Amino acid sequence: MKALVTARMNPVDLERLASAGFEITTSGYGLTGQKLSESELVEELADKEIAIVEFEPLTENVMASAKKLKLLACCRNEPGANIDLAYAAQIGVPVLFTPGRNAVAVAEYTIALMLAVARNIPTTHHLLRYTEELTAQSYLDKSGERSKITSEWSLDPGAPFQRFEGVELSGKTLGIVGFGAIGQQIAIRAKAFGLNVVAADPFQSVENFNKHGVEKLDLAEVAACSDFISMAAKVTPETTGMFSSEIFALMKPTSFFINTARAALVDYEALYEVLAAKKIAGAALDVYPQEPLVSGSKLRTLSNVVLSPHLAGSTAEVKIHHSKMVVDDLLEILKGNSVSRIADSVVLAQFLKSGGLL
Repeated sequence: MKALVTARMNPVDLERLASAGFEITTSGYGLTGQKLSESELVEELADKEIAIVEFEPLTENVMASAKKLKLLACCRNEPGANIDLAYAAQIGVPVLFTPGRNAVAVAEYTIALMLAVARNIPTTHHLLRYTEELTAQSYLDKSGERSKITSEWSLDPGAPFQRFEGVELSGKTLGIVGFGAIGQQIAIRAKAFGLNVVAADPFQSVENFNKHGVEKLDLAEVAACSDFISMAAKVTPETTGMFSSEIFALMKPTSFFINTARAALVDYEALYEVLAAKKIAGAALDVYPQEPLVSGSKLRTLSNVVLSPHLAGSTAEVKIHHSKMVVDDLLEILKGNSVSRIADSVVLAQFLKSGGLL
């Protein structure tokens, strides 16, 4: 069984595949950090039955040319991002994927951004590291006898202690928009910080909310009662632009907005307006309508925003998680068993009925 692997993979799991009889060819992004072109993919897949990809696009043209292709695995939360799922289903090729592969990474980063914006960490780091604004200063309470006190910066009104006073997470309410794998991981960590957690997700059962000790509310209720709001929903026609100017208007003036999900969920013009007018306390953003963030972005003019270059899901452990998921499922299918991490369960059932990988 010949397999092309262009995803970043844990060598341990590649060895598991090899031990099971798979003849593995590594190429593309996982090997070089550069995606294969369409023509290169066509050439690489000419004699392959299996493809394990992460970022390479598997278009109708690519799949149509891969005459021996039997099964695809996409190491992403959303396989439709780079695989033509409709065509794969049409030709009877099951598509495995890895939901929640970066749930822990995104959840940890979300908490980090909450702390960063609530405690002014990036601003004060920048001022200390790259400017003299906080160091080339003479403070009134550091003169005379008090000049000998080296363990205290200053308590003057313009000194950092007062100027950058933050707020604690403990005792506040976090509202999570989207309560899937990532939302649930955020909730677990938020509770460890003493936050009360509420969430909006019409597709999750009340039982699932109760299991995590999270109150289920609608979007407007979450916006109105939360001190921090974290986006963790998937982009669908129904969720696109869901956080609108009307929803921002419901937020408290002391609340913070965090987006480590997708920019398409949010009206960024409305977000800019409420931040510029100080109608909310601040925001921490990891995703943008256009990426890379354009140099002239209005967001860069705001003092109450923490900006990050789409890093929430980037950890060394993510590839370890998705490698195990994909290989576990491939080995189960090799035995003739069904799996749950599948883009279309009907296609997989038909595939197994016709002999699968045997």
